[in-house]
Amino acid sequence: MALTIMFIGAHHDDNELMAGTIAKHRAAGWRVISVVMTNGRYTADSNTDENIEVRNNESRVAAKLLDMEPVFLELNEGGFRNNEEACCKVVETIREYQPSVIVVHPPRDYHSDHMETSRCVEDAIYRAGNSAYDAEGNPAGGIMLYYCDAWVMPFEPDVYVDVSEYIQLKRDALACHKSQIGPDGPARGDMIDVEETRARYRGFESGCEYAEAFRLAPRPSAVRKVDLLT
Repeated sequence: MALTIMFIGAHHDDNELMAGTIAKHRAAGWRVISVVMTNGRYTADSNTDENIEVRNNESRVAAKLLDMEPVFLELNEGGFRNNEEACCKVVETIREYQPSVIVVHPPRDYHSDHMETSRCVEDAIYRAGNSAYDAEGNPAGGIMLYYCDAWVMPFEPDVYVDVSEYIQLKRDALACHKSQIGPDGPARGDMIDVEETRARYRGFESGCEYAEAFRLAPRPSAVRKVDLLT
């Protein structure tokens, strides 16, 4: 049976920042689940209910391109908090898909939604494996948790994934999020440009052309039983 890796991002374009790693695992036969925590009400210049379906559709297009399965938890964007409702939704999602590996934002990040998501996922992993916790589904244990790279904030990786052959696919996946890119399309300084620069730097660090960086989360019994493909 194929292993499952779950990427959990606060916002609709967060998981596509790891598109190279996603593509590498799909190519190796892994099942990839992309969980979006918040509802996508915000774009660069508006905060409306209409944006929710726009952003969901952008994620669906990117998911089809990357051959992964999107899951939308539709929690409030902007001021998202790790509360009981959010944790229970993540527990139920983990129990439904039974991932071997989960990737999430690091606890120290530039965006509060990212940091709250990180804390929520750590809590949910513990609860998901505890049969005494009252939530839907069978317990899910033995999960390896990894933090993904962070913008702006210091981040010390211990795993580098060579994504050199997938860099164009990564550009294309990020470009699916048209609401997050200027009206004239991709341009210098946007998230596509920043991500390519970061991937090139991580590649320089690790001895390849382009790479994505991660760190194993420090948890009790967190040994690398199932590692990221490098």
